[in-house]
Amino acid sequence: MKRFLINASNLHVGGGVQVATSVIGELTLLPALPAGLVVWASDVVDANLRQLGYDLSALPAYEVVNSFGLKMLRSPLARRMQAFDAVLTVFGPLYVWRLTAANITGFAQAWIICPDNDAYRALGWRQSLQARLKFAVQAAFFRRADMLLVELDHVRDGLLRHGLASASSIRVVRNCLSSLYLSPQSWQPVAVDDTGCDIRLGFVGRNYPHKNTRIFPALIEILRREHGIRASVHVTFTNEEWAACDETFRAAVSNAGSLAVAQCPAFYRSMDAVIFPSLLECFSATPLEAMVMERPLFASDRPFNRDVCAEHAHYFDPLDPADAAAKIAAYLKGGNDRSTALHAASQHALSFSNASDRARQYLECLVASAQ
Repeated sequence: MKRFLINASNLHVGGGVQVATSVIGELTLLPALPAGLVVWASDVVDANLRQLGYDLSALPAYEVVNSFGLKMLRSPLARRMQAFDAVLTVFGPLYVWRLTAANITGFAQAWIICPDNDAYRALGWRQSLQARLKFAVQAAFFRRADMLLVELDHVRDGLLRHGLASASSIRVVRNCLSSLYLSPQSWQPVAVDDTGCDIRLGFVGRNYPHKNTRIFPALIEILRREHGIRASVHVTFTNEEWAACDETFRAAVSNAGSLAVAQCPAFYRSMDAVIFPSLLECFSATPLEAMVMERPLFASDRPFNRDVCAEHAHYFDPLDPADAAAKIAAYLKGGNDRSTALHAASQHALSFSNASDRARQYLECLVASAQ
């Protein structure tokens, strides 16, 4: 009997947790799974799956397993992987140097395929050097994959442009909304500060440098000073990320804390609009989630956002807080009924892709690779 592993043991924070939760959850709903299928989920992914009520006993074998970066090289888990015919790591890199199984790895590291980017320029020289070394190591492990799964065509093109994979070893499986957004009964509440402002802007994501959240204090001040708009920005940082922010940032911005997957819809619903100033992405689900929740989306004017959102977002220069403020002010002062446009954006998000189809495609790739 062939043995197949879906590996989400290395996903502990960020959007990767949400994708893994969706993929594994959808697998529990599929009929006739391969008898040799094993799923490894990290503590965090497991907690989200259980909170959403998925029947994990529907999987042929399921185990809570945690792996952490380069420590995987010397971990017993690396040796256990040799017992499988094919391994699919939801998002890599997979830090195993010699894997006898077919190695399928999800790729979502935009820093590697876009080395000349605004995010690097925002770092100091020491941080920039450290980041380049880190991503050079990651690229070496990504090159060892037999197949890379990517979420959009521009990521495939970037891999080909930098010689990280051949065309035949890349498969595009479009990211999508989690089916959670179609199941309000599964949504969990979240506490958000009531600031009494004219507009509450929400940001869902980690505080990575490329997320460009440093513009928020200036954005709030410019809206107040130049447009007479009292705005609050609400982020979802971990305790460690929040503690690392400077006093100016923490005085200007409110933190709802790290969210469970099931809390994200309630967070969006509590906001008047969503802001997404990222400088660099392969794909982010935040724009799709904002649109399906029928919240106005203010997004950085970058190809990765336009590819996903088309005409359904309000774009601004992410390096210019004044431009972001001007776009928000223009929207608020427009005065027209936006319900039709917001509904159209929601329908666009719903038509982008399908969580069940994504899980099926992952499974098909895994099984086919072992033939």
